Amino acid sequence: MPISVDKMDQTTSAENVFTRRLGLPFAPVILAPLAGVSDHPFRRACARHGADLTYVEMISATALLFESRRTFDMLKRHESESILGVQITGKTADEVGRAVGILDKMPFDTIDINMGCPVNKVVKTGCGSGILKDPKRVYETTKLARESTGKPLSVKIRLGWDRDNVTWPEVLDAAEMGGADWITIHGRLRSDDYGAAVNLDAVAELKRKAKIPVIGNGNIFSPGDVMYMRERTGVDGVMVSRGALGNPWVFNTIKNGETPVTIDEWEQLALEHLAWQQEEYGDEGSGAVCMRKHLLWYAKGWPAAKRLREAISHTGKLSDCANLVREFAAEQRKAGVSVRSTVWPMDLENRFQWDPKYDMDRALDRGVGDDGLNPPV
Repeated sequence: MPISVDKMDQTTSAENVFTRRLGLPFAPVILAPLAGVSDHPFRRACARHGADLTYVEMISATALLFESRRTFDMLKRHESESILGVQITGKTADEVGRAVGILDKMPFDTIDINMGCPVNKVVKTGCGSGILKDPKRVYETTKLARESTGKPLSVKIRLGWDRDNVTWPEVLDAAEMGGADWITIHGRLRSDDYGAAVNLDAVAELKRKAKIPVIGNGNIFSPGDVMYMRERTGVDGVMVSRGALGNPWVFNTIKNGETPVTIDEWEQLALEHLAWQQEEYGDEGSGAVCMRKHLLWYAKGWPAAKRLREAISHTGKLSDCANLVREFAAEQRKAGVSVRSTVWPMDLENRFQWDPKYDMDRALDRGVGDDGLNPPV
């Protein structure tokens, strides 16, 4: 069933000051700031296919304050991006506040504070979801950030650290008192893996308690997922994470209902993404390594994609990848395959278990701005 954003129930969205300030529609569909993924070529692909707001991947306040070259490279905004947010995390409230002061002077439309990243390398320094264990620090962090910027400010959280530390009520109060304009809630604990169901009852309780708009996050792959989350929780919008990996079409799908991706559309976007990647990073090196994972995700859902995935895994040039994409598309047409579903993983069991980011992040203990291959500079 198509979801018209403008015609969705607006009772919880009509007072969303942040959507008006940012020029967003009611009940926006947002791309999450995915560490190691959300560079501008990927953001561009998602925005072209319906993402209302995208973010630069999570930035380390420490690296920003030390003027890390790599961090400033990550903060580039492409001229094609009409609206863009940035996400920051840090070891102390003061560090985040000072970093937000720097970001305030950059061409970003909104700033988010990450209090939900579960990666070991991040939380052991007190960043990401490590902040959730200390609601007082949540308040101080949000307050100092609020004092450092006049731009719309949000926080992204999980329900808590573990089952003995379900802190979202205190964290919500702290974020509101600190001056957050809205809050994004991933409906799991830090201790949960993606095999655990999103706790929509807890998200609904948070929404009822909140005085600011609430964006729901977790297991958003299809229009039905969005409808179900909204009906169960009343959230003011949704943020898509894993559902966008290899599937930038998911945003228009959420808004307009499922329209299968044709092989022509798939080839066009994969080649465009490759061209944008090559323009930004060159034909070889880290840009090619980064693009390989995108192409592996793009291949998901097509029949006989194993050979393509194997070939992509062994190539070191984006130009070679482009030839592989063209060859694969030609093979699909020859085999009479014309479309791929835009709603995937298709079955419920795989939807909960499918987690490419888990291997990239927790399993590899990948830190902020680290692509798992080279340490941050």
